[in-house]
Parts: sequence; C-alpha cells; structure tokens
Amino acid sequence: MANKFHEGELKVQERIGEATTANNNGRLISNTIIKGAIPFIEKQPMAIVSSVDNDDNIWASVLFGDFGFVEVPHPTALSFDLEKIYSDRDDIFYQNIANGSEIGTLFIELSTRRRFRINGTTVAGKNRIDVSIAESYPNCPKYIQQRQLKQPESFKPVRSSKIQGDTFTGEIRHWISSSDTLFIGSASREGRMDVSHRGGQPGFVEILDDHLKIPDYHGNSLYNTLGNLIQNPKAGLLFIDFENRKTLQLIGHAELLLDQNSEEDLAKTGGTGRYWTFKISKWVITENQHTANWEFGSYSPFNP
Repeated sequence: MANKFHEGELKVQERIGEATTANNNGRLISNTIIKGAIPFIEKQPMAIVSSVDNDDNIWASVLFGDFGFVEVPHPTALSFDLEKIYSDRDDIFYQNIANGSEIGTLFIELSTRRRFRINGTTVAGKNRIDVSIAESYPNCPKYIQQRQLKQPESFKPVRSSKIQGDTFTGEIRHWISSSDTLFIGSASREGRMDVSHRGGQPGFVEILDDHLKIPDYHGNSLYNTLGNLIQNPKAGLLFIDFENRKTLQLIGHAELLLDQNSEEDLAKTGGTGRYWTFKISKWVITENQHTANWEFGSYSPFNP
C-alpha cells in the first residue's frame, strides 16, 4: 500500500511528535489479512462494525452470530453469513450498507485481549455481506478489560426493542459513567471508515453537561481515529451492557483537545494530555440486542 495514512492522520502524528513511530508501526497495515490472523477472525462470534447513513452520520454497531458467521474466503476479502447472525437485525447497519458502502470492522476477543481491524468496501447480497479489504492490521492488547464469553451451543434469534432520544437521561448518564469500554466509529474526509476500541477504569468517560470527555491514552501512534476526527468531526459511539444484553448507540460530533497539561489532566490521560469530546445529536438503546452471556475477568493492567 503506497499511502497508508491520509492527511489527517499525518497531521496528528506530526503534531504529537510520533511520525517516525507511526511510520514504523504502519508497516503492519496491508490490504491483505496475514495468514495467522485468519483462524482468529473466523472463530469470533462478535464483530464491531461502523457504517454511515444517508445523512452522513456515522454509526457503530455490534454483530453477534453463530460460530463461523465470519469467513475469510481470500486474504483480501471478508464475508458475513447473514443466516448465522442472531443479534438485532433491525440495526441501522443493514440499512446503511444496503447499496454498498465503506465500513470499518473490529474483531476483538475480550478473553485474550486480542484484536484485529479490517476496513473496506461492502457488497450486500441476500444472504451475505462481502467486504473487499482496503486496510488490515492487528492492534495491541492495551486497555481491554478481560471478559469471558459463556459460549452456548448456538446463538438464538432475538426480538429486540428500541427507544431513542437526543438528550442524556439519568439511565444513560449512569450507563456511561460506569462503563469501562466503548467503541468509536469514524471516517476520513474521503469516507474511509474505521472503528476502534477505547477502554479504562469505570468513570474514564466523563459526562459534562451535554457532551462527553474521553481521554486518549498512549497507543500505537497511528492515530487513525484522531486523524479521522480532525478531518471529519462526525462520529458514532457504542456502549455494550455486557450483563443485560443491551446496547447504547450515540451519533454526534467530536472535537480534539490535544494540549491539556495540568497535573490532573496528565493523571487522567496517562501522561498524554490528550482528550476528545463528543456532543450527541441522537441516541438509541436496544433491549435484548443479543443472547450472549459474559463474565467479567479483570481490568487491563495498562489502565491509568
């Protein structure tokens, strides 16, 4: 791949002084899934995905399926078997990709803290979603809270229900303030999609009036998410209630805060002095989104 980073990513890398590290770590980015990652991807019962709607809002969603619902027919392609997906089939993700679209995907195994990102272009068929891969690369295990999926013999279809709104409720404030994990979908100016994990101790996401404030810890120096946000402030967040099988999706606008160097800010950000804020324009709670059961293991030893 000739141009692994777009202008937004390069700008953040230079601003923070990590361009050399980013260039070195960027060698892992390819349009081909490495051979050793294929069995990992194909055994996952969960995938995090990002997509864009007709109003250019970005959504982050989670798909749960029977084991084998994800296939890698070729190192440059990915496929989702719709007949094996048993999470909420009314998620906006399916509407967003109906006519073909860029998507971001993240395969994350919480029990082992392994994760792998794949971004590309979809072709949606009657029974399958095929993805032509543009970017494929592993991520480090930092900030992932360990959870064990209690695996059933097979997943079962669900009957989900939704409520939505545009301002924080008491339930949503409590949900977010007690969360240790979120996922963010973002896109570059050109529409290149991405979805990423963020984690920390409960309370790492602050609620300030009508917006959220999220610390940006030390990572792989690629700054895919921040690079997207500096070009395109629209983003989508996903919170999963692992105990009650619910999801909270937020869409809105993000803003970067890169030089917050007070003693308190350095402590909260693990020494980076970086945050991003998120102002919501809409939220959706889905009840009975899936049938998976999770057992908490431990917090990441990397959490500040």
